[in-house]
Amino acid sequence: MFTQSKLVKAIISPFMLWVAIIAVGSYFMFSFDAKILKEPASPGLMGTVTKYYNALKLSYIKKGIDLAGGTYLVLGVELDKAVENRLNIESRSLDQLFKTKELKVLPLSKNVKDGVLTIVFETEEGAKACYNMLAEAKAASLQSKLVDNEIQANLTSELEHRLRAGAVEQAVNVLGNRLDSTGVAGMVVTQHGDHQVVVQMPGVSDPERIKSLISRAAHLEFKIVEKTAGSRDVLLEEYDGELPSDKVIVPGKSEMDENGIEEAGRYYLVSAFPDMTGDRIVDSYVSRDEFGKPVVNFKLDGVGSREFGELTSNNEKRQLGIIMDDVMVSAPSINTPITGGSGIITGGFTQKEALDLSIVLKSGSLVAPLKFEQESRVGASLGQDSIYKGLMSCLIAMILLFLFSFLYYKIPGLLAVLALLLNFFLVMLFLSYFHGTLSLSGIAGMVLSVGMAIDASILIYEHIKEQLSLGSTLRKAVNDGFSGALAVILDSNITTFLTGMVLFYWGGPAVRNFATTLMLGIVATLLSGILFLKAMFQFLFDVIEVKSMKF
Repeated sequence: MFTQSKLVKAIISPFMLWVAIIAVGSYFMFSFDAKILKEPASPGLMGTVTKYYNALKLSYIKKGIDLAGGTYLVLGVELDKAVENRLNIESRSLDQLFKTKELKVLPLSKNVKDGVLTIVFETEEGAKACYNMLAEAKAASLQSKLVDNEIQANLTSELEHRLRAGAVEQAVNVLGNRLDSTGVAGMVVTQHGDHQVVVQMPGVSDPERIKSLISRAAHLEFKIVEKTAGSRDVLLEEYDGELPSDKVIVPGKSEMDENGIEEAGRYYLVSAFPDMTGDRIVDSYVSRDEFGKPVVNFKLDGVGSREFGELTSNNEKRQLGIIMDDVMVSAPSINTPITGGSGIITGGFTQKEALDLSIVLKSGSLVAPLKFEQESRVGASLGQDSIYKGLMSCLIAMILLFLFSFLYYKIPGLLAVLALLLNFFLVMLFLSYFHGTLSLSGIAGMVLSVGMAIDASILIYEHIKEQLSLGSTLRKAVNDGFSGALAVILDSNITTFLTGMVLFYWGGPAVRNFATTLMLGIVATLLSGILFLKAMFQFLFDVIEVKSMKF
């Protein structure tokens, strides 16, 4: 009979703790879509299974692109451009150095090409004076040489290597922040190789907008406008058709007239070097002006606030050009100095344009531009086919393991299968907790980890059989079986876990998803194959009072 003492033993049993974990985890992880449940299922068992899979909503697990369908992009990071951009920054720093050191002979021109900054002087004496100044300043980021009346400088090998590696990592971080801000769940951004970034967009209804967000360098510059005109030629007339090296002409943002016809914007003459960049922006959001039109608000950090205040204080009544990716998006007049560390960008934006601009400003600019190298699309039908095959593979694997375990080990084999089911459940629970993405390769990793998990039960059961053959009691044989097999189980699983870490570190997105579920499966194996399985045996001994069992 089920006495009060047995009830107490059942309640305090470790097995009941696992029951509670399963109940709470199921509530946390699963829900069903009532609409899909009402729809008729396809013929056959797998049709019913697929229907319930589609109705099943995993609260925090996102479907990968091969399950949900979508767009797969491979982007190349133009690392040479990252080097050129850094050299342009160094070039602007040299201007400040020349001003501070009061260089008497200023350079005629500066240009960056093929990873080399070339500074041209009128005479060799002027170039030598500048070269000596650079040597005294000990610029740690540049190595330079004197060639006639030119100084040729390039980044140090250590800095260039660090810059190239960091450009890819920075692209992953920036794109991840941008895509997270769109509110679309499931998008994955990962590094692939030494110069590529892979973007997976499962179930995205507007991929062109996402691609536009991805491709924008979002390089924001503030420059004082010197002149403006309706065409480029008008601005060039003053310089006989050729601009000096320290000036550039920036086109304005095109606008729509009252009839919806696009009109070309104006052209602006500005300095080749920015008075300030958008690197100091810490926040950005969309609001509306007094006419109800969308505008973009931005907020600067402490250093940026001071620089912006100085810039606007020194240039009252002039136009402040706000340039995004070499296009003048707005050129408001500075009526009063702006010292509050914030500003507004106007430019006749639509709501979507303002939102996209706010997203890229908040996420930051790219160190190097990106180019699309590969684009492939996965249809929803292919995704459903992947789901069907993945479910079928899991089902077949579980059936085969059940048959093997039950036929060979009888009741203990059934317990081992229950431990495998918990193994599968724990992997899904871990993915939910970490808001992971499940793809077809991830399902393969789960199937493999479940297949390997039966090894733990086999090792334990073989040790138990040895102890029983030596005359031990059932309870002692079970305890000795678990303790005797523990070292071997840990050794085999730890080495497999390390292999998964190598795959995760070096592999592409598909390999990483495989490695993730494989490693989670190993952790689940140790929990279910040792702790949960032992808890079931203890429950049988203490509560059910099982005295004998065949192995």
